[in-house]
Amino acid sequence: MKTIEKLFLISFSVALLFTSCNKNEFSNISDVKLKVTFDGSKSLLNDKIDMTVQTPDNYLVALKSVTIVGDNGTPDFEIFSKENLASSLVFDYTDTETVHSLMQGTTVPDGTYSSVRIEIFYLQMKLNIASSTAIEKRNIRIYLSDDAENEGGLHQPGDLTQITEEGVEQGWLLGEGQIPDMSPVSPRVSAYTHNSDGINWYDFAGKPGNNYGPFGDTEFMTAPHPIYYTTIEFSLIDNGGTNIVLDFNVNGCWQFEDKSGDGAFGAADLDSEIPTRWSMLMPEMTVTLEQ
Repeated sequence: MKTIEKLFLISFSVALLFTSCNKNEFSNISDVKLKVTFDGSKSLLNDKIDMTVQTPDNYLVALKSVTIVGDNGTPDFEIFSKENLASSLVFDYTDTETVHSLMQGTTVPDGTYSSVRIEIFYLQMKLNIASSTAIEKRNIRIYLSDDAENEGGLHQPGDLTQITEEGVEQGWLLGEGQIPDMSPVSPRVSAYTHNSDGINWYDFAGKPGNNYGPFGDTEFMTAPHPIYYTTIEFSLIDNGGTNIVLDFNVNGCWQFEDKSGDGAFGAADLDSEIPTRWSMLMPEMTVTLEQ
């Protein structure tokens, strides 16, 4: 065989390999799973403010629903949908090897799917928080959805609360009594206030409509309301197998303006005159077909 013919066949085989590893049509799916990756690439905020970046030690997500969106005539398939915050499915991750099943006794119909739609109640991370004496690892919960409107709860999008190791909510971040140790503020009416002057700090509690978020991440102020959702387009990477795996990459997802320069978010960074910026980036997600 001539050399040019060999090169053509090799090139054709390589091209065929790469075109066949991504697809949107699949069948015989046995499970849909969720995992979290704590390293990898992530673009930083395109902002003039220099933000300090941290990857959390753990990552916990409370989901209301997950739906695979159909394409080319395939109907959407709802994997699960929970009624309220109390019944949400909560998944906890401390390493990349942990994988949780999202299925609730159902099977994915054969078909073509182009994206996945996820409704999220809250995210929770173990982050560095600076007190007056040390930098401590604390569980910080960030609410993306509003249980106050639908369920008579206390949380609005953008709320940051501190959680004990046993999962008990202690109170809110950012408000009267935070200095110097970032102590949890409770009840909520006391949060987001400053200097006992009776004025809401950045008027968080009194904001109308969907204008939520204490300060920092403006995405909370324009996010879908009252339930936060995101739709991720995908081209399924086929590694062989019958399990769809959704992989959240959370590398560098917590970012904040470190005004004190100690590398951790704390009371010394808070400024009632010039709001301190922070941002909790939504994870990048890949979708693969695995064993």
